[in-house]
Amino acid sequence: MCKFWFAALTASLALASPALAKTTLVFSYWGDPAELPPFQEITRNFMAAHPDIEIQVQHAPWSGYWTKLDAQLAAKAGPDVMFITNVPTYASRGQLEPLDAYIARDKFPIGQYNPEFLKIHQYKGKLYSIPRDNDTMVLYYNKDAFDQAKLAYPTANWRWNDLRNAAMKLTQRSGNRVTRYGLVLENNKWPTFVYQNGGKVFDDPLNPTQYLLDQPKGAQAIQFLADLINKDKVAPAFQEMAQIGDSTQLFSSGQAAMVMTNAARLTTFKTAPFKWAVAPLPAGPTGLRANTVGGAGFGMNANSRHKAEAWTFLKYLAGPEGQAIFAKAGGAVPAMNRNPQVRAAFNVPFKDVFLAESERGGVYPSFASYVQITNTLLNPALDTVWNGESTASAALAKIAPDVNKLLK
Repeated sequence: MCKFWFAALTASLALASPALAKTTLVFSYWGDPAELPPFQEITRNFMAAHPDIEIQVQHAPWSGYWTKLDAQLAAKAGPDVMFITNVPTYASRGQLEPLDAYIARDKFPIGQYNPEFLKIHQYKGKLYSIPRDNDTMVLYYNKDAFDQAKLAYPTANWRWNDLRNAAMKLTQRSGNRVTRYGLVLENNKWPTFVYQNGGKVFDDPLNPTQYLLDQPKGAQAIQFLADLINKDKVAPAFQEMAQIGDSTQLFSSGQAAMVMTNAARLTTFKTAPFKWAVAPLPAGPTGLRANTVGGAGFGMNANSRHKAEAWTFLKYLAGPEGQAIFAKAGGAVPAMNRNPQVRAAFNVPFKDVFLAESERGGVYPSFASYVQITNTLLNPALDTVWNGESTASAALAKIAPDVNKLLK
């Protein structure tokens, strides 16, 4: 009888004992299917090490990610931890939590990041996001297409004219229809060309007081890109790409022989039905080199109800373990490039090209009103250039007074 009573009491206590209390965090990120495995691995590993924290994922492709996130943040809701760009815009709205106090308290190894990479993740002297990667671009090229055209492969000595000449020879046509473009461009990468030409978009990319894209060197760089589309017809128009496919699709399907894009495409292009390789970005006409400094990062929602747990997860994401997982996956040049473990994990094809290019200068504009300036003035003006309706010089000069007003 006693044994039965003891067994019943034990069972009753077991039923009455509460399960381990869990905090649920929402983690948002974007990415193509080939980019998702490291995010998934990090989330699994973290939950295994922290059984008291559950991570719910909010994932969307780039095209749909921002619409949902912006609406959530405007309603003082949204994910606890988020993959983020345009940090000053969100920080200026009070939507991101400053991270400096957390970093100092826990002695997070922020010194293992290149300080240049951190610049675009700051706002008014405070750090609001820790970068996952440096958005380093390289020149991917279809080796089979070059062989068929009897062209030498791109080298570190290439300049814009070499790129243009190769694109013209690689472009194939059937009557008036292009069956393979020599080059496909990405419409948000134009600042790199401005820097390669010795120009500037603003006098200071982080704390601007004057718009300078309308100056000769900036306008020349934009016109060079527009001429590849409209004059030489060796690159598809950006508007056309909405119907025929983006840069990734066009290159991987063999419909474009070259593309300038980042390390995320290493995984995507693995299944391409041709041989390909990467080369450094061509230099500008005078030999000046530039690339992208700073990539996307991880921030904490200022309105999160679980900031302690959110920081615990963010520390793992942006710390050596998380960065090593991203580096191992090969889809991003790691931002924590001063950590030996992380550098060793980035063991990808053409590693040396990616790491060398990541040391190039070229901070993209990043300040509170940049998104507004881009959406209302820069992009509409640039669209008239990309479409051949206006010269770069005329279009960029026309918006100068309005851009400068928004900088004041």
